Amino acid sequence: MSRRALLGLGFLLAALLAGCGLPTGDLIVYPADAPELAQASVSAEGVWESAPWSAPDALWLPYPPQATVQVEHGLGRVPRSVDVYLSFDPMGSEPAPAAGDLARVIAVDETTVSVRNDTNARLFARIVLF
Repeated sequence: MSRRALLGLGFLLAALLAGCGLPTGDLIVYPADAPELAQASVSAEGVWESAPWSAPDALWLPYPPQATVQVEHGLGRVPRSVDVYLSFDPMGSEPAPAAGDLARVIAVDETTVSVRNDTNARLFARIVLF
C-alpha cells in the first residue's frame, strides 16, 4: 500500500473516531440534596448508602463511562470503606461488586467520596460507605 493510501486511511480512521461520541471524562457532582440521592440513608450502625438494595422506586446513580462521580455522603467522618455495586439497570437489578477500572476511588473525606468509571460502559451505581 502506498504512503498516500496509508495517510488517507489514517485520516479516515481519525475522522471516524472523532465522530463516535467517545466519553469526555466529566465530573458529575451529586450534593446531598440532589434528586438522585433522595433515597440515600445512614443506618443506626453508621453505614451510608446511596440507595437501598431494593424498593419499588429505588433508582441507582447514573454512572457514565470515563466519568468521575462525586457524592456528598453526610456521614460527618471519613469512611473506612467504600463499596461500589454496579448494574446495567437503573433499578439495580442483577448487581455486581465493582473492581479495578470499574470503580477507581479517587478521593474520600468527611463530606464526599469520588469514584471514577474508567471504562467505556454506561452503568448505574450504588455506593455504600462504612
